[in-house]
Amino acid sequence: MFKLKLYKEGVVMSNLKASVPKVLSRKISSVPPRASNCSCPLFIVYLLIMGVSSPIHTVVYGLTMSRPSIFGFGASMIDSGSDFFAMPYRSTADFYPYGSDYFGKPVGRWSNGRTFFDLIMEGLGYNLLDPYLKSTRSDFSCGVNFAYGGTTAKNASSFGELFYSDPITLLVQVDQFRNFQSQVLSNEHGYAAKRKLKEHFSKSIYFLEPGGNDYGYYAFLGDEYDPLESVSETIAAIRQGLKSLYESGGRTFIVMNVTPLGCCPGILSDSRGNGSYDEYGCKLDWIEVVELHNSHLTELLEDLRNTLPDAEWILFDAHDILLDAYRNPQKYGVLYPFKACCGSGGEYNCRHEVACAESPKYVNGTLLQWTKCEDPSLHIIWDTSHTVESFSRHLANGVLLGTHLFPPFNITEAINRN
Repeated sequence: MFKLKLYKEGVVMSNLKASVPKVLSRKISSVPPRASNCSCPLFIVYLLIMGVSSPIHTVVYGLTMSRPSIFGFGASMIDSGSDFFAMPYRSTADFYPYGSDYFGKPVGRWSNGRTFFDLIMEGLGYNLLDPYLKSTRSDFSCGVNFAYGGTTAKNASSFGELFYSDPITLLVQVDQFRNFQSQVLSNEHGYAAKRKLKEHFSKSIYFLEPGGNDYGYYAFLGDEYDPLESVSETIAAIRQGLKSLYESGGRTFIVMNVTPLGCCPGILSDSRGNGSYDEYGCKLDWIEVVELHNSHLTELLEDLRNTLPDAEWILFDAHDILLDAYRNPQKYGVLYPFKACCGSGGEYNCRHEVACAESPKYVNGTLLQWTKCEDPSLHIIWDTSHTVESFSRHLANGVLLGTHLFPPFNITEAINRN
C-alpha cells in the first residue's frame, strides 16, 4: 500500500494567459531525470505522434502495470510544461520568476512552484507527470499530462475573431490521448497482453480541468455576449470529451469545476463586466456566469451517472475552496486575497500592460515593470489567476482527503485497488 501525503504550509504530512515577453534572453535547461516511483518490468518502445503540427519522434516508454496511471486534461492550472515544449518562450511561464520558489527556474508551469496537480501526484506517491508534448527524456511511467496552457473546452473557431485562442482544445487533448492509447495497444500483439493493457486504461484515473478559459478569455467582450449560450456550448464540449474518454475505456473521472474568476486579480483589474461587486469585492457578473457553468457541470455529471452507471463521475469542487479563501482569507494565513504576488502594480498588482515576467515598458511616460512579493504564502494568486504553490496545497488536499470530491471518493483506495 502507498501512503497518502497531506500538505501544510512548508510541511509534507503522512489558464488568462499573459502576452508574450518581448525579450528572449536565456535558454531553459531540461529538468534532470527522476527515478520513477511507478516503475515496472513492462517497457514499450513506440512512435509517439505529437499533437497539432508536431513531428513524429521515438520515445522510450515504461507503462506501470502495478498501479493505475493518471491522465490529466485541461489548461494552465495543471499544465506541466506542454506550452513550453510545443512553442518555447512564447508564454510568460517560460521565464523567471515562474518556477523560482521550487524548481529554481522556469519549467513551463504557471506558478512560483508546483501546481496543485503536481502536489496531488506527490501526495499519492507518484512522480510529477511529464507533458505529452515533451519530446525527449519523457517519463510516462505514472501517466501523461495532456493539459495545455490556454486550452478552452469549445473549439477555437467558435469564438470567431473576438480573441486569440490556442488550437489545442480539450477535444484535441482527448484525440492526443486516443492516439497515445492506440500506439501503446498496437505495440502489443498477444491477446492477453492487449487485454491487460485495456484493463489498465479502464482502472486509471482521468482528471479534467476544463472550461475556465472559455469564460476568462471571452466573457463580456461585447454587448452581444450571452452567458447562457456560452455555458451551453462549453458544457456540450465537456460532455463530448468525457464520452469520448469513456468510449476509450476510461471509467474513473474527476472533473474540476471553474474557480471564482470574478475574485481573481486578472479579472478584477479588467474593465469587462457591468462594474457591480459583491460584499467581498468580487465582480458579480463573473461570479454569476461561473456559478451558472458549475451548476450545469453538476447536472452533466449527474446525467452521466444515470446513463453510464458503470463509470465513476466525480466532481472536484475547487470553486468552493477558492471562494472560501477569498471570503475568509485569515483561515488560510492569507493577507492579500485579491492581490497578485507577481505583477506590475495597481490595486491588484495586476496591470495588464506589463504582466509577471514580461519586459518593462513605458506607459504614459512611466516605466512599468513587474515585481515579485517577498512572501507568496500571504497571497492566493501568483499572477493573474493561477494559485501560488502554498495555496495550491489546499486545492490538492481537497482531492487527497476527498473533502471536495462529490460523490465521496477515496483516491488512495482507487490507486491501490489493482
